[in-house]
Amino acid sequence: MKSEPQISANKLVEYCFARSTRRTAIIEDIIKPKNFLIDTRYNEIERAMMYFIESRGKDDNRLSQLDSALLSRQPASSHDEQRLLTAHDAIELCRTMSFAKLPDIGKLICVSDSQPKLILNGVSVSIRPTNSIKLPQSGKREMAFGLIKPYISKTLPLTTETAALQGALLHWYADVSFPGSGEARSDLCFVVDVFAQKMFSAPSSFRQRRKLLTASCQEISDRWQAIRARLIVEEAVSRRRS
Repeated sequence: MKSEPQISANKLVEYCFARSTRRTAIIEDIIKPKNFLIDTRYNEIERAMMYFIESRGKDDNRLSQLDSALLSRQPASSHDEQRLLTAHDAIELCRTMSFAKLPDIGKLICVSDSQPKLILNGVSVSIRPTNSIKLPQSGKREMAFGLIKPYISKTLPLTTETAALQGALLHWYADVSFPGSGEARSDLCFVVDVFAQKMFSAPSSFRQRRKLLTASCQEISDRWQAIRARLIVEEAVSRRRS
């Protein structure tokens, strides 16, 4: 079981808008992941998409290689087959993404997968952007800086508000975790919803959204140990019965 409060960016945004029962379930699933959770391969797709984004949608070689590797595998079950088909659909949709919202000038750079976590009220938040973008600013020495993060979810597409919260979190991460990279600008932070085929820039108004993220992390931190203790007791009781 996970001992310290932690959460992914996607789950944190879901938590912010979830009802109380779902919030509890989110924390439970992080502390004690379910054995039957299907590996979607979305993390691998995101890293392959990183090079596609860097080329501004011109080089899909990494996506093609991953697609071929996944499709060559023999599924062990119907669930495994569905997982592979969904991954194939995600890769195909990555290839058709439009990056017209990205500025024509500026340098796109791949971001290492070894990234620091964003700590909010004792909760370690994993953001996982794939690319950064830099461009010169008129009348300023400091470069403008932003981040790009793919969002891959077939069943939970981003809405106007969840996309804005994702963007605000990404902009906050760019501001805090990349010192010396330039001036973090919300208009250069993009969340790419692959299944919805939409690209969202972070909102210019972010203070209230940062407060919501902070308050949600405080709640997660406050509830973490109590939920973990309950899960440990429930697991012990289950073992004794079996």
